[in-house]
Amino acid sequence: MKRFSCVLIVSFIMLACFGIPLTAQASDVPEEEIPIVVYSLGDQMFSINAGLFIPLFLMAKTGEISPTNLSLGGYGSLGWGAFVGNQFSLGAEFGGAFSISPLGRVLIHIPITFDLSYFFRLYPFDIPIHIGAGVVFTKLQDELFVGPILRPGFSFYWNMTTEWAIGLRVNYWWVPQIYLQEDLKDQSRFGNFLETSLSGLYHF
Repeated sequence: MKRFSCVLIVSFIMLACFGIPLTAQASDVPEEEIPIVVYSLGDQMFSINAGLFIPLFLMAKTGEISPTNLSLGGYGSLGWGAFVGNQFSLGAEFGGAFSISPLGRVLIHIPITFDLSYFFRLYPFDIPIHIGAGVVFTKLQDELFVGPILRPGFSFYWNMTTEWAIGLRVNYWWVPQIYLQEDLKDQSRFGNFLETSLSGLYHF
């Protein structure tokens, strides 16, 4: 019995000796070195994006698919968003894309969209999926077409600090160009494009 009591006492002393340093190490880590990003109602963010604009294909109303014959292009945009909960945000984005036609003419797209995003969290990463809808101005020399755009996609961000995150973004562009004039109806097409961008995100 005495031997059991001695072992029990020694065990408590050893636990105390080993436990104190572990507690001290955990308490010595400053909280500001652990950048945990928590979003709440009213939090805002700005984004800047730049990358590639990739023409995919055109689809006719009959379902026939044809190549765009456009070159690889570039894309850039500025975005703003505000959180309406811990994981949902609403925002808007203004951007511009360009590509080159076979005749060397510059085709310009200027989309203005309203966006809805849902953020998945995998600390220290954020993976928002988003969808944008709005209007796009398409210009080829003196020709200007104004039509709708639908732009689903996702992003992958690494939170460097509680304010700044960097990452990659991919968006699929669906751009209908519908002509109502009888002599132009056959030229109606649904443009399909892909945008891949480097993205910087600032939370405040």
